Amino acid sequence: MRWHFGIRLLHWLTVIALAAQIAIAFGPMNGPGMAMMNWLPLHMSIGVTILAIIVLRLCWRILTRPPVRQTSRPVRFATLFFHVLLYVTILAVLMTGWLGYRPMPFMPPARLFGALPVPLAPSVGAARTFAFIHAKLVWILLGFVGVHILAAFVHFVLFRDDVMRSMFFGKSNTASRQENVRLAVDDEAG
Repeated sequence: MRWHFGIRLLHWLTVIALAAQIAIAFGPMNGPGMAMMNWLPLHMSIGVTILAIIVLRLCWRILTRPPVRQTSRPVRFATLFFHVLLYVTILAVLMTGWLGYRPMPFMPPARLFGALPVPLAPSVGAARTFAFIHAKLVWILLGFVGVHILAAFVHFVLFRDDVMRSMFFGKSNTASRQENVRLAVDDEAG
């Protein structure tokens, strides 16, 4: 089982960006007064970055096959279903955040990392409704992230199937052992 370096890199970039979003949203953006407005441009910039990473991940995933694991069909289906839910939830959080953003009158437009102006979302409903949905979806996303981390922990501790090792290093112990056995057989034959 071997994950491509690009997939692993995009996975860990997603983890870092989502952690930064959560830290900003529950930390300084939750502060008094204008704290939210002061941190909103960075929050939006990281959100756009996450969107770009997710789009890249989905394109990469469409063009490449994941490593094959020896699991039952129901486990493969459950894994696929969960990952689809995770991606859909991340995208829903991003979209509702964008749709819920309405700058106050006379406020300069938010800029991505201080450079590019953020385009305003089309007005398809009450911004407050989207902001409310955004906040609720964040909690659902955090639940899914918790399940994802728990599943990784189960693979690492209970199954010991090297799923975690392959996401960190690209190659599992099983693959290394199989390679060593192949090399030993080649040495004996040669």
